[in-house]
Amino acid sequence: MDIKKQLRHIYAYAFASCLRITNAVWVVLLAARGFTLWQIGLAEGVFHITSLLCEIPSGMAADLMGRRRSLRVSGLMGAAAGVAMVAGSGFGWVCLSMSLMALSYNLISGTQEALTYDSLVQAGCADAYLQVDANVSILQTLGSVVNDLCSLLTGVLGYTGFYLLDAAVALTRTVAAGGLWEPAVTSKQTARQQHPFAGLPARLREHIALSVRFLVGNPAVARKIMANALISLPCYLTLMFLQQRLTELGLPTMLLGLPLLGVELARLLGTTLGRRLHPGSLLKLYALAAMLGGLGTAVAGAAPRVWVAIAGAMLTGAAFSVWLLHAEKSLHDAYPSDQRATLVSVDSMAYSVLMIIASPLVGVAGDAAGSAGAGLCLLGVPLFLAGVAAALCAVRRRIRGKSSAKNESAS
Repeated sequence: MDIKKQLRHIYAYAFASCLRITNAVWVVLLAARGFTLWQIGLAEGVFHITSLLCEIPSGMAADLMGRRRSLRVSGLMGAAAGVAMVAGSGFGWVCLSMSLMALSYNLISGTQEALTYDSLVQAGCADAYLQVDANVSILQTLGSVVNDLCSLLTGVLGYTGFYLLDAAVALTRTVAAGGLWEPAVTSKQTARQQHPFAGLPARLREHIALSVRFLVGNPAVARKIMANALISLPCYLTLMFLQQRLTELGLPTMLLGLPLLGVELARLLGTTLGRRLHPGSLLKLYALAAMLGGLGTAVAGAAPRVWVAIAGAMLTGAAFSVWLLHAEKSLHDAYPSDQRATLVSVDSMAYSVLMIIASPLVGVAGDAAGSAGAGLCLLGVPLFLAGVAAALCAVRRRIRGKSSAKNESAS
């Protein structure tokens, strides 16, 4: 495998994987069709219910039958989601589209990271993962920037045009995945390439047992997964409900992509800063990122002016990006190659469980208060408190460490 060529294709797929031109306006598009914030939040909940049900099976499919194959199918599911959104006008069609989109995401989640990490392992340069992952994050952010700029198309495209174009764009992922090479760093992966469906039931049972055994035997990894899920909540929900919040503050729908572009640039700045940092403690990094992210989310919800709300969302995005880069590197170093995509999917599943609860609640709070900002405030405060709790835990560990050092010196 030519690692330079593989990385070029990985980067191309990373960019294509984030091209969804409805991202900056989908809440507003649905609201304009008469759906309430509660229904939109429920639709997001349906997305995460599907993700919860399909996340681990999709990761297992990638581990057992090929990661390149899963990435190609993702594009097809994304295209089907766009078509479903315009196929009917009822709420059921919206939920069907959200389910298909969730499946499309599931097929990428864990799979792309596993393929990237194992490609580097096979080439003997796993230590480069942090830099490569940062490059992937930057390209994904640039894809999101393109999505935000597409909000300017609201003067040209209607609801149907947006989603049909989104379906066509989704197919670029299938094309981009065609140039990838399937890495094989274990004997099982080599056998999978030659006979992907051979003995699948027995392999599936063994795969489940090994994955469960790993999580049970590594409680520190399980704690990182749950911490990652909690801090990830406002990352998307802030962007989601910020759309409606900014229109409430008087920003025209056509210009929604511009402030969201600012949030994406803040994430880009966070990723750039994150790969230059060498935190001695993930717990301290989590405390800082959670407090800043919680504060930013609350500000985005409570701010009386457009620019202040945008600044709050930018703070949340930057803090999350710094944390995510180092958390993923730490987790991948711990994951065994044969179960890598599955275990990353467990991480995503934990996030989906929390999102199923949080999405409708944020929507309900917004409907009850008459403003989408109320839900963001409800979301930001608990995350800030989680950061405070992590900071206190870090201080307690430091005190214990000093006490132990004194005792050893005295003895």
